[in-house]
Amino acid sequence: MRIIVVGDSHGDNKTLERIAQKEYMANVFLHAGDSQSLPEEIRPFLAIKGNCDFFVPHLEPSIIIDTDYGKLYMQHFPISLPDMQRLRKKGVRIFIHGHTHIKEDKKWDDFYYFSPGSCSRPRDDGPSYLVIETTKDSLTYEFKSI
Repeated sequence: MRIIVVGDSHGDNKTLERIAQKEYMANVFLHAGDSQSLPEEIRPFLAIKGNCDFFVPHLEPSIIIDTDYGKLYMQHFPISLPDMQRLRKKGVRIFIHGHTHIKEDKKWDDFYYFSPGSCSRPRDDGPSYLVIETTKDSLTYEFKSI
């Protein structure tokens, strides 16, 4: 399964459109919050509610998706170690957050913790998004620059 993850686009829908066109072979497109756009404006991305999405109706604060590798849980804010342990007990193997505008990748045993950074307002070395590839037994990933 090929999963494209963006975050913190803050209304920059042109960049989302370019990413979707470039990654057209993906199975799933996810937005980790602060899209500041209506869902129909950012299709094919499935977005969750970020702290700047107060005017966007009907966005959920989190989402769980089944992948080949295991459950993926996404919310806008980072989590603590106790929260991560609770998610692991529920079968989550991939956690994704936004909010920080900084790329992040960590691994504990078979549990992955990611932030795609920001595709429009980065606070690190540049605009980015995340590509995750899963199989039943493995996960690979790559941060891509825009």
